[in-house]
Amino acid sequence: MRRFLCCIFIGLILSGIALIYGCVSTAPKGNKMVSAFQYPEVPDDYPFSVIWRRPAEETEQIPLNELNQLDLLNLVMVKKWTEGDHDCRGGNIGENGKVYLNYPNVVYVKWEEDERPDGTIVKYPAKMQGGDSTIVEQVSNGILPPGVFVLDMDSAGIDAYQYLGIENPDKD
Repeated sequence: MRRFLCCIFIGLILSGIALIYGCVSTAPKGNKMVSAFQYPEVPDDYPFSVIWRRPAEETEQIPLNELNQLDLLNLVMVKKWTEGDHDCRGGNIGENGKVYLNYPNVVYVKWEEDERPDGTIVKYPAKMQGGDSTIVEQVSNGILPPGVFVLDMDSAGIDAYQYLGIENPDKD
């Protein structure tokens, strides 16, 4: 009984904090949190499935952190679509928390440097995403195909919370 009351108390605290700060989650429901986002109307011509319209049986199998990231990613993609950006082919959230939208002619690159024995510094792509596999292979071999944009992963990407105008619950 004591454990049950403790869980209810924690749930109420989380609900209050989420409502005050507008963060992603409010109260536990199974293994997922109920989102506090105001979900937008999804345009009829939007070509992707959004997480908040998927059946509960499917979403309750997704770990909470991943579910919240899918929420953010889908919110960004829907907003971009309603703003007229119809070239996006999907997206993901990088290790840095930024949203990277996938376009057929864009490759995001994480650059690293290596010092050669003669002291010269060589910059090389340590990680790449986006574009198709042929483009990624070409870029990794130092070839820039015409019409392809190579964006620095550290400076590119979208801060989802800033873009959506919502408070990031993880920021101090």
